[in-house]
Amino acid sequence: MNPYKVEVMSGEVATSWKVVRADTPFAAVTKATGRTMRDKRSEIHWVRVTDEDERAVFKYAFS
Repeated sequence: MNPYKVEVMSGEVATSWKVVRADTPFAAVTKATGRTMRDKRSEIHWVRVTDEDERAVFKYAFS
């Protein structure tokens, strides 16, 4: 399992964050938020997931 930093965002400002271990970025965001997610489009409130090992960034929105 990889470490992922999961940040709940309001625009471009992180309002909260936590580090979780999961197999995929999608599993990490679901585990951290406990909510159903989908790919981000142009929402104001969204979630940024950073792969701590690879420094890859993924963007999701609440369903």
